[in-house]
Amino acid sequence: MKKYILFLVALLILGVVRGNAQKITFVAKAPPTVILGTPFQLSYVINTAADADELRLPDLSNFETLAGPYTSSSQQIINGQYSGSMTITYTLQARKLGTFSVGPASIMISRQRHVSNGLTIRVLPQDKNSKNNRRGGGESQNEGSSQVSISSGDVFMKANVTKTRVYEQEAFLVTYKLYSLPDVLGVENFKLPEFKGFVMQKIDLPTDQRPQLERYNGHNYTTFVLYQVLLFPQRPGTYDIEKASGTFGLRLRSQRKVRSIFDDFFDTYQDVKRTLVAPSIRINVTPLPTAGKPATFSGAVGNFHMSAQVDKNTMKTNEPVTVRVTISGTGNLKLINTLPLKFPADFEAYEPKVDNNYRPSASGVTGTKTMEFLAIPRQPGDFVISPVSFSYFDVSTHSYKTISTPEYKLHVDKGSGSSSTVVDNTQKENIKVLNKDIRYINTDNFTVSKQPEFFVKTYWFWLLYLIPLLLAIVLYFLFRKQALDNANMALVRNRKANKMALKRLKLASIHLKEQKKEQFYDEILKACWGYLSYKLNIPVADLTKEKMQSELVLHAVDESLINRYMDLLNTCEFARYAPVTSTDELDTVFVEAVAVIEALEGSIKK
Repeated sequence: MKKYILFLVALLILGVVRGNAQKITFVAKAPPTVILGTPFQLSYVINTAADADELRLPDLSNFETLAGPYTSSSQQIINGQYSGSMTITYTLQARKLGTFSVGPASIMISRQRHVSNGLTIRVLPQDKNSKNNRRGGGESQNEGSSQVSISSGDVFMKANVTKTRVYEQEAFLVTYKLYSLPDVLGVENFKLPEFKGFVMQKIDLPTDQRPQLERYNGHNYTTFVLYQVLLFPQRPGTYDIEKASGTFGLRLRSQRKVRSIFDDFFDTYQDVKRTLVAPSIRINVTPLPTAGKPATFSGAVGNFHMSAQVDKNTMKTNEPVTVRVTISGTGNLKLINTLPLKFPADFEAYEPKVDNNYRPSASGVTGTKTMEFLAIPRQPGDFVISPVSFSYFDVSTHSYKTISTPEYKLHVDKGSGSSSTVVDNTQKENIKVLNKDIRYINTDNFTVSKQPEFFVKTYWFWLLYLIPLLLAIVLYFLFRKQALDNANMALVRNRKANKMALKRLKLASIHLKEQKKEQFYDEILKACWGYLSYKLNIPVADLTKEKMQSELVLHAVDESLINRYMDLLNTCEFARYAPVTSTDELDTVFVEAVAVIEALEGSIKK
């Protein structure tokens, strides 16, 4: 029995030790916005129930302490894991208007002092009319002897934009926000505009979003962020973002014509629904300047940095080398093309691996785009990887900027060759007959018979000799023709163009069935660009739309077919990040891609 009790005590001590061994956090919490004269709570939360003392508060001279400190703690064991927390709360009230900083507090826990985070609290003036739901002049609804009224200033929806005048491809943020004086119960049938002329990127709102106080037109509204989206204008011009609408449930305070004694103790409320509309917004999109546009500019707009590194400078033949280029910053990262990094002619280069790691933010898409270029040297020597440039339009300075990778010098030694085995036949001797060098004449009776012909003189011998010889001559000419064809890389790539396009189109059909829109358009674009790259024997990195059109004209391709091909590319590039694309549109693009590539296969003159 004593052993059993000791065992339980040991477990409890172990649990306490494990609970105290966790990382201790000391966090300060308070509402970011308060109203002058309205009490609020400042809390300090510790994630352990261990003894804490010597709490040192920051300067709170801008606030009046109404009550506190109040201490509460909790302890629990879940799946054998001990956890506890402690909260110290003060009730404060602001003394004046403004935005004030609350410095960090400190406390002693387990003989070690811990410091909390700091806070910023904005103090708003009191509302012009404290009885928010009693204003007249709006809509009224009767139910028995109750009457509630609500005006357009009590609750409304607004679309806030960070900019109304932007450059082409410059991101701006649109926030749909609800402003309300009465309590909000919920929203239904919320409809957004189609954002025509823009590529959109939705920003995910936090699941634990809390309403905030905001002063607008002399009133303190409770605000809710309903939807946030980044928009990238695709073409210059003037665009109107259409209206957004939604139906909201509101809880209003009732006004009785005949009051009773109970109205002095209890408030009665009525739930109503109201449809709100956010007005349309006009956006002016300025075209990018043509003066000073670099030749390497491909449409990147924002603020970017570039870094590059090579994994080795010395290697042997047939050993791979990797060059990693990373573009980081904020802007239209999704639309940045893979850089045309070129290796020396004696290197066998492979398609680059692209890793996108970005997220939407208020100023645009922020993150990195990493490109890994792999190549294998086939000949020894000293080689140089030339720099590659990246140009973008900097919206902060309203100018173009060009950044480049450094020049890399590589030294390639000859790798170990394959060994061969040589058989030495110089020590072999012919068979000798010893002690029988003199032979006697046979004098016995014997019969004479016809000596059979040697196989060398037979017809079958010459036939078996000539057949392999003729076969070797035929194979020589066949392999010689194949080697000549393989030496002509343009002819090889021309023959592989249709196979490559069919392979990409098969992948696109799979994405079409799975309704993976972005992957579908990626494969269609790769099929179109790759087909002409193989067909015209032009690397994809050097192939542009202008060069593509001129080459097709030189190959006597009909102008209408060229226009269909260009329209297909533009449709895929625009729809790649479009907000909504129906299944019928995907089917139409797929059928058109197959038809255009088939038409080009019969039109391009070799």
